[in-house]
Amino acid sequence: MKVLPILDAAEIGRLVPLVEAVAALRQAFASSPTHAPRTHLTAPGAEFLVMPAAGPSAFGTKLVTIRTDNGLRNLPIIQGLYVLLDARDGQAVALLDGTALTTLRTPAVSAVATDALARADVRSVGILGTGPQAAAHPDAIRAVRPSIDTVVVAGRSPHRIDAIVAALRADGFDARSGTFAAAASCDVVCACTRSAAALFELSDVQAGAHLNLVGSYRLDLREVGGDVVGEATVVVDEIGAAKAEAGDLALAVEEGMWTWERVAGDLSDVAAGRVRRTSQEEITLFKSVGLAVQDLVVAELAARKAGFL
Repeated sequence: MKVLPILDAAEIGRLVPLVEAVAALRQAFASSPTHAPRTHLTAPGAEFLVMPAAGPSAFGTKLVTIRTDNGLRNLPIIQGLYVLLDARDGQAVALLDGTALTTLRTPAVSAVATDALARADVRSVGILGTGPQAAAHPDAIRAVRPSIDTVVVAGRSPHRIDAIVAALRADGFDARSGTFAAAASCDVVCACTRSAAALFELSDVQAGAHLNLVGSYRLDLREVGGDVVGEATVVVDEIGAAKAEAGDLALAVEEGMWTWERVAGDLSDVAAGRVRRTSQEEITLFKSVGLAVQDLVVAELAARKAGFL
């Protein structure tokens, strides 16, 4: 077997600028791609996710491990590896840093949703969380809303908040730390945590806000309460995946505050222009649990630009 080339985080970032990832994902979802459910296995203190996807010219699988105690080891909580194969002959093409793919494609997907659902005049972004996703989302939102100039960062790790705020200021944002309520009061709110309880109240959310909820991926996790879901126009990345994994929504259903029939659309509807904001006062909410096809789109783009496909 040939030695496979490896695309590390730095190389993926160099090959695929954020704006290109946004464009590639928008184009892919406009064609209504099919999705395979991910496999979710557990062991004491650990989770293992397998996320396969297939496209016309490439196959791929992301392998993800999650250990919440990795902070004690000075290691990332979430780590991943991506295996990309050429669909034309079945040969393996490359290995890619799976964590870097996630860190790129998730905010890019949020940007696709934000472009369709957020007001045109937004100025501020609230970031809830202190991990890689939290750090990456402001640039993604600014890519589709250049008017963004203010960022409020909230979390439970003061030193990580300080690092994110410093990096955002260096990138030209007016950034500061704040409470969860303060972050939730911004024009665009991006929740990027593994919280099991709502992080803010409906009263914290302003009329006309847009929310991206990207952190929870299990039915027992939620970043907002049922009152927020019940008040919002809800869009999901894919309805089957949302029903299987979106705790924010499933718990709202259990509480009698919302129903699945109220889903306004998915990413294919967004990319095709079938779902849009309908008023300045409307609260819109995009709930993402993450789809394997999102990784495949970005992995294939990186491999093509590297000359491997």
